Amino acid sequence: MRLLHLISEKPPIRSGFATVISRLTEELTKIGHEVDILSAQDCFFKTVGEIKLIIGTGRIGRSLNGTYDIVHIHGHTPTFSDRLFLSSKLSGKRLAYTMHCPANYFLKPIAKIYNGIVNNFMLNFADAIIVTTKSYYNLINTSTKKYLIPWGVDYDKFCGERKLHDEYRLLFVGQMRQYKGIKILLQAVKGLDVELSMVGDGPARPQYENYVRQLGLNNINFYGNVSDDELKQIYLNSDVLVLPSVSTNEAFGLVTLEAAAAGCAVVASDLPGLRDVVSEFGLLVRPNDPKSLRAAIQSLENRSQRELYIGKGMSAATRYNWRNVAEEYDKVYWEMLAVNKPKKSITHEKNFE
Repeated sequence: MRLLHLISEKPPIRSGFATVISRLTEELTKIGHEVDILSAQDCFFKTVGEIKLIIGTGRIGRSLNGTYDIVHIHGHTPTFSDRLFLSSKLSGKRLAYTMHCPANYFLKPIAKIYNGIVNNFMLNFADAIIVTTKSYYNLINTSTKKYLIPWGVDYDKFCGERKLHDEYRLLFVGQMRQYKGIKILLQAVKGLDVELSMVGDGPARPQYENYVRQLGLNNINFYGNVSDDELKQIYLNSDVLVLPSVSTNEAFGLVTLEAAAAGCAVVASDLPGLRDVVSEFGLLVRPNDPKSLRAAIQSLENRSQRELYIGKGMSAATRYNWRNVAEEYDKVYWEMLAVNKPKKSITHEKNFE
C-alpha cells in the first residue's frame, strides 16, 4: 500500500512530531507499506514568531496527484493540516487524520472557534480519525470511524544500568518553546539543592539562558540537542524527569515514557493527553504553578519514595510498543480501503493493556 503522511515537522528536526512520524514510518515499512513523508518544509510558508503560515502547498500539492492509496494528515496545525485536508478530499483520496492536539497557540477565542469547526465539522469528512489518548478520543464527536492508538516507546533503547550518584538530579527534555513551561520549572527549582539538566534546543533557548542568569541559578546545565545514545546516558544519570508544559500543545509526552524506561521518576503537568499517559506512574501537578511543581520535586528527593514511581513507570513503558502501533495503523488502513464510509458512528478503541 502506498501511503503519504503529511505532518508539520519531520526529521532532522528534533521534536515529538518528528519522532513519532519517523518511528511509525519505520515500522509501517517493515510491515510492507511504501511510505512518503512531507512536511511544512515542503511548502511555501512565512514564519511569524513560532508559527508557520502556509501560503502555498508547493511539493505537497503536486504529490496529492500521485498514486497514493491513502493520504494521512497529522494535526491540528492551522493553515497546514486544514488546508491539506481540503486539498486531499478534493483530489478524491482516502483520508486518515491523526489528531495530536487542539490548536491553541493563537488568541483563545479564535482557537476555540477553529477547533470547534475542525472537530465537529471538518473531521466528519475523514475516512478515519486516530487519536493517541482517551482524553482526545472523548473530545472527537463525528460520524466517522475513530480509533484510539497510543504512541510507542523503544524500551530496550532507553533502559540500562543506572549510574549511581549522591546528588539529586532533575532533567528536562524537549524543545525550548514557550508552551513547555521552562520558566515555571526554573522558578520551582530556585533555592533547591538539585542539579537540573536541560536537553533540547529551540528559538527560546537564549531567553531561558538569560532567565537563569536573572534568577542567579548556578545549578542548571544546557546541553542543546544530543544524540540518542547521549540522551540515554543522561536519562540513566538522572533521578526525575520534569515536563512542566503549560498548554495542550503538549499532547502525549513521549519523553515521559523514555525516562520511565530508563528508570527515572516523572513529574508532569496535569493536561489532557499528558495526564492519560503519566497518571499511571508519575506525579501530576497544576500547570503554570511553580509552588505545586516545587512541592512535587521535593517529595521525590527521598530515594525510597522515588522507587515507588520508578517501578510503576518501567512496567508501564513496556506496554507501549512501536510495532503494536504500526500494526494497529495497518488495520485501520486496510479497513479504510475495504469498506465505504459508514453512515453512522462506529468507534474502535485500543487500550494497549
